[in-house]
Amino acid sequence: MKLPARPTLVHPFPHTAPGAAPGTIAVPPNGYPPKIEFYGCSDGQCEALVIDNVETLPALIEKHARCWINVDGLGDEQILRRLAELFQIHPLALEDIVHVHQRAKVEEYPEHLFIVLRMAWLGEELYTEQLSMVIRNNVVLTFQERPGDCLDPVRTRLLDRRSNLRKLSLDHVAHAILDAIVDGYYPVIERFGEWIEESERRIPLARGASVISDIHDLRQELLFLRRCVWPLRETMNVLLRDQFSFFTHDTRLHLRDTYDHTVQLMDVVDTYRELCADLRDFYYAVMSQRTNEVMKVLTIVATIFMPLSFIAGVYGMNFDTAYPSNMPELHWPYGYIFSLALMALTAAGLLWFCARRRWLTLDEVKPEADEEG
Repeated sequence: MKLPARPTLVHPFPHTAPGAAPGTIAVPPNGYPPKIEFYGCSDGQCEALVIDNVETLPALIEKHARCWINVDGLGDEQILRRLAELFQIHPLALEDIVHVHQRAKVEEYPEHLFIVLRMAWLGEELYTEQLSMVIRNNVVLTFQERPGDCLDPVRTRLLDRRSNLRKLSLDHVAHAILDAIVDGYYPVIERFGEWIEESERRIPLARGASVISDIHDLRQELLFLRRCVWPLRETMNVLLRDQFSFFTHDTRLHLRDTYDHTVQLMDVVDTYRELCADLRDFYYAVMSQRTNEVMKVLTIVATIFMPLSFIAGVYGMNFDTAYPSNMPELHWPYGYIFSLALMALTAAGLLWFCARRRWLTLDEVKPEADEEG
């Protein structure tokens, strides 16, 4: 079982100097250059473009009733500031967009609604990434740290002529993005469940400390995942509870379903963490049982040799054999054979007694057979 490494970002968290004015941004020098995707919907049609010049965005927005603009990469401060000017993004919101260590949250500004979420997906490692969403008028803007996300289902629905998403209001598009981010946690959780099952099968066969180390790493990963899901649940609760004018009553019904998904994710993560603690106890119980079995065998062996050592010790005493009462067996022609036979009979009798009491059986913990087998 290969567990994911600790989640790492492509670059360290950017931060401003201590005491900097609010709204100051520090773009990471090694950040990805922004790649801008545009999706414009009107009259049941959807236009998808890759934007090279941000100055073309106002004209495109005028042509469509509903627009989604996705920005992959935060490595160009000039482009980010120009987008902030075009869409009147508050300086504090722009600061939170660039500084990607934010907790999931919802903030309402006079010109727009600002939402911060955290996506998660599994590749060779467990990746987490901040997604910032700005909602105003007929535009939804999303900002991501780097290319690659879990929003392909939303893109597919917008480009599908049979989909109703391109015909619905903009708050449904925003909800589709939120729902895709939440649903993106399910494959991650399912993979953790597979790892837990694999660890449970490995414990009875474990001979070293690698299994307990993997269980510990797995529990730490689940703790990190819980820190992502918990604020996500609270964010969905705020969107559902507070009466934001952007979301209609029908969209709030869908948000309630998304909130239920976050509650389910929290329950599963907590359950898996408890299972990891149970697996750790199970591992220690198996190791303790094996130690007890070894000690039982060693005790039986020592018990068998105790009377043999007593017999050998008696006949090894140095008494004067000139006196007839001092070990007359030593002058007997069959004395040596008698002592060996006595030892053999004693050992055989003890072995028979232990076998009759079933003390010689090693009770190994056997792994459960696979259901398909």
